[in-house]
Parts: sequence; structure tokens; C-alpha cells
Amino acid sequence: MSEYDVAVSFAEEQRSAVEEVVEAFKQRGLTVLHGPEQTHEWWAHKEGGDLPDARVRFFVPFVSAVDDFTTAALRAVKAGDEHVLPVLLGDVTVPPDLLHPHVAYVRGTVHRPDQLAEALTARIESAEAVGWQRAPVAEVVTRAKGIAQVAEDPEPIVPATFSRYTEQDATLRYLGEQFAAALPRLERQGFVGTAHVGETRIAVRVERAGDTVYALDIQRGGIGGDETVNFVVGKQDGSALTNGWARPVYNTGAGAAVLEVHDFSVLGGGGAPRAYRREELFTALWRRIDAVLTSTVG
Repeated sequence: MSEYDVAVSFAEEQRSAVEEVVEAFKQRGLTVLHGPEQTHEWWAHKEGGDLPDARVRFFVPFVSAVDDFTTAALRAVKAGDEHVLPVLLGDVTVPPDLLHPHVAYVRGTVHRPDQLAEALTARIESAEAVGWQRAPVAEVVTRAKGIAQVAEDPEPIVPATFSRYTEQDATLRYLGEQFAAALPRLERQGFVGTAHVGETRIAVRVERAGDTVYALDIQRGGIGGDETVNFVVGKQDGSALTNGWARPVYNTGAGAAVLEVHDFSVLGGGGAPRAYRREELFTALWRRIDAVLTSTVG
């Protein structure tokens, strides 16, 4: 499967201008999945098996007018899909119901391809720095179209009383309580576990003979927005990277709040986002700690 930095989509009237932007991307060393036929309409009418067999860092639709396909892309971004990166052209306006306070769209003009290329390069470098992996473009586009289809159904709805920040507070409080209760049990295995629980950060440390063998910081806010819970594995030295993050979301099917976990390594692997209840997330984190300590002893 081929790998690219970006895959682009464009309206028919943007064809020639977008080709100049793509050339500017390539001059900056970006790899681009681009073909003259890959308009918004082309992507919209292709099914999963008919889409390119390629992995991309970002799917980039150029948005000069909000139509059905670009609405799907914007809705996917609001839902937290980190692989969709719409580029807003000219004075196009994003509908209020598709805005998210923590999403900063790339905005520019096809008449300044150098500026757009510079902005995209910066986004890609940031994504690489936090460990975002490429994803199959067929899955990214199909998922975005699926989100739009679900959104067309007015029921079920997210309750007006649902609050991401309330859920964030509850998650930090719960994880702090559980780690504080569980860590002393590690003494049976010859380890000393401590948890420093503050208002914005939980510092979990496991030592053996004075040496730190596992460190986990759970922090309020960070990548994904200030309503998220971020995880950093390893003692921080001022340059630590996020190893995973969780956004509180409301699962309308289950009728309950859950945590949508974007896992880079905190749980031992990557892949698509997964939904956990608070209790399930603690269990997964504890199992990961146990696995690391078991390998340390072995």
C-alpha cells in the first residue's frame, strides 16, 4: 500500500488552481495523492473498494463552497477525525453547527500556493511530532461520509446537559482515586507505586530500588483540545510527547458518556479511536502497567 502525506479533493472549477498548489506541496518535499479526476464528486460517489489503496497523513478537501461532500468533511473534523484537514479558500464560511472551538482550519487562497504549502507542511510536521500515523484513505473518506449520513437523522440526540468538561473532571477524579488505591498493591511484586493527584495532573510513578521503571502523567487538556485528557508515558524532561489522548463524547446508542481514546502508545499500540467507559479505561491502563512491569521482572 502506497503512503502519502496528503490526498487532495477539489471542486471542478478549482482544478487548474489546485494543480499549482499540489506542485508547491511537492516542491516542499510533500508526497501527494492527486489525480485530475479526484474531485469532490469523484470521492463522494466511490465506495470503499473503489477508492485508492493508499495510506495518508491527511485527507485535504479544498473548500470554496460548502456542499454535501465538504459538509461531510467538516462534520468529521468536528467529530474528532484527525486525518481530515479541510482547507478553506477565500471567504467561505463554515456553518455554525459545524464549528468546533478547538479546531483551527487552514485558510488561504489558491492564488498563493506557497502559503498553503507552508501551512500544510507545518501541520504535517506537528502530526509527525506527536506520533500520528497514516491511515487508509478509503477508511478516512468512508468514515467521513458515514458520519454525515448519521448526522442527517435527528434522533437520537445528545442531551443538552452533556458537558465535556464535567466528564473530563469526573475522569481525572476517578483515575486519581483508582491509581491511589491500586498502586500500594505493587509492593507484593517488589515495586513501589505512588500517585500524586493534583487538579490538572496525575503523576503515576513505579520504582524498584529507587529507579523509576514506569512513569505516566495524566493531564487536563493538550492535543485534541482543552476538554481532553492527555497521557504522557515516561518521565518528562520538557520535551515529552503525547502518547495518547481521550475526548469525552456522548454515545447516543448507549445513552451514556464515554471516552473516545486516540491511542498512540499509552495502551501499547495504535489504530483507530476506541470508546471506553471510565472504568474500562482504568482497567486498560492498569493492564498496560502490569504488562510493562512483568517484562521488567522477566
